[in-house]
Amino acid sequence: MENKFKHPVHHLQIQVSNIQKSARFYGELLGRLGFTKVFEAEGMVEWQKEGTRIIIARCPKKFLAHGYHRKRVGLNHIAFRAPSRAEVDELYRNYLVPKKIPTLYGGPKEWEGYDPGYYAVYFEDPDRIKLELVYVPGDL
Repeated sequence: MENKFKHPVHHLQIQVSNIQKSARFYGELLGRLGFTKVFEAEGMVEWQKEGTRIIIARCPKKFLAHGYHRKRVGLNHIAFRAPSRAEVDELYRNYLVPKKIPTLYGGPKEWEGYDPGYYAVYFEDPDRIKLELVYVPGDL
């Protein structure tokens, strides 16, 4: 079957423990990555870039007790594309470090054993969901 869609992922939704805290976090992060807020209602916020939407929603109280862990069944992390290594470094220097957002694995670096030139920084959202900004030459 031929894929006729320009943007194969329509949306993803992330359940969060604190909608206000996560809305601030994702609003800043996604704004820096070129997303625009397109919807907000009680307990839900949605951003869009080109054909992809990212939604955060308040987790129902009955599911909060166990929290998130990326090693459980389910989502491990979300990787966003960067247009250059400089953009990865800029996010790290001018956003993650000043805001004391937890970064993983020692900050931005090239990852051997991945695609040639794979350069990324990994970090966590307020619920410790792992996020990544990655540049791979020729991958845009």
